[in-house]
Amino acid sequence: MKVLIVEDEKKVRAFIEQALDQAGMVVDTVGSAQDMLSALETSSYDVIVLDRLLDGVDALEDVGKIRDLAPDVKVLVLSALGDVDDKVKGLTEGADDYMGKPFNVSELTARIRALVRRKHKLGGPAKDTMIEYEDLKIDLERQRVFRGDARVDLTRKEFQVLTLLARRPGAVFSKSAILDQAWDMNHYPESNIVEVTIAGLRAKLDRGHRRLIQSRRGVGYWLGER
Repeated sequence: MKVLIVEDEKKVRAFIEQALDQAGMVVDTVGSAQDMLSALETSSYDVIVLDRLLDGVDALEDVGKIRDLAPDVKVLVLSALGDVDDKVKGLTEGADDYMGKPFNVSELTARIRALVRRKHKLGGPAKDTMIEYEDLKIDLERQRVFRGDARVDLTRKEFQVLTLLARRPGAVFSKSAILDQAWDMNHYPESNIVEVTIAGLRAKLDRGHRRLIQSRRGVGYWLGER
């Protein structure tokens, strides 16, 4: 799950980023509407957490531009304007959800997950809490992985990369695609972080089992057979 936080107050932005990162989400952050639109041109996101007032300007005016660039992204507005009329205006202008400030981090996390579940259901039937492939099981809610009956303990990034591959068995993901979906925009293609993470995954997943994650140099990585 990849989230873009759009918040002009640095402390609030850092606070939300830390909370969502700890919840296992991949997070990018920007401080202005223009930077948000630029990010949408180069990366894909599941949810945008959008501060309504950015430098004193109502960000609801940019929801239409968001829809043009990323029709499937969910928009959750955060705002100190938390009266019923303000929330109604936000939802009427195209936001998918609206939370007033101050807010509870646990509720914010839960609402983001609910938006993503809704997104999957609108796109057709989906297994929202469990991914299974042969003897691999991934519990998305508890963030637990099993190979057969044995639990496999993974780091947060290993879990995110495995989930990305397991959602589409046989589909090839280039290194840049994995970087885009599992890391923030500050990582660069020349980094070897993907190779290191895949190596760690293989060492943990394949112990006593056949190899699940396949690769081809210069092409990418995939899970299972093609």
